[in-house]
Amino acid sequence: MTILVTGANKGIGFEVCRQLARLGHHVILSARSAERGQTAVAALAQEKLTVEFLLLDTADEASIHSAAAELKKRHKALNVLINNAAILPTWAGTILEATAQEFRDTFLTNTLGPILLIQALLPLLEAGKPARVINVSSQLGSVQNMTDGWAGYGISKAALNAATRKLAEALKPRGISVNAASPGWVRTEMGGESASLPVEKGAQNIVRLITDVPHSLTNHYLEANGEIPW
Repeated sequence: MTILVTGANKGIGFEVCRQLARLGHHVILSARSAERGQTAVAALAQEKLTVEFLLLDTADEASIHSAAAELKKRHKALNVLINNAAILPTWAGTILEATAQEFRDTFLTNTLGPILLIQALLPLLEAGKPARVINVSSQLGSVQNMTDGWAGYGISKAALNAATRKLAEALKPRGISVNAASPGWVRTEMGGESASLPVEKGAQNIVRLITDVPHSLTNHYLEANGEIPW
């Protein structure tokens, strides 16, 4: 399968690329920095894993369209899109302290970017059907379980979950499944050293939605142990 992973030069995205490449898939590693992206590709090459690089900033609409055009030149179809790119400007803090800029930045990258990217890549996904979209969400995006703290991030992920449901309904007739997935609390630059899961396990929780879940499953919010309430 041909698989695009966004925000993949480090952390969970990088490890997802590694695991998928080990399974023999054609992996496209995207990043908003050409230098950091190429460094990540080179690091995987040291492990004898070949992945392709695509320059893509999901917070920049022009970059999304440019990347989509470039991808259409290289490939006739895309089987899987993993919307992994995300930012967390403020780790803690109450919603009463969150700034307008924090909300703008997190919504642009975490919510709007994935929607616009799916729109831009729709012809390739339709050509690759049965295709899959996996929106990497978080337990912090569950409205039912939501508490104060991590305001911009949590609300942007809740909005991504809502978009997931809308997209799942819209794309089901086109042979494309759309699910949201939480990798868990993972020890990355974003998750911090106190997180409970190593990056390998967090990535496995995403990869399994390609290897262990039927194409027909759509409109679900999943973690390693099953469903998360929306």
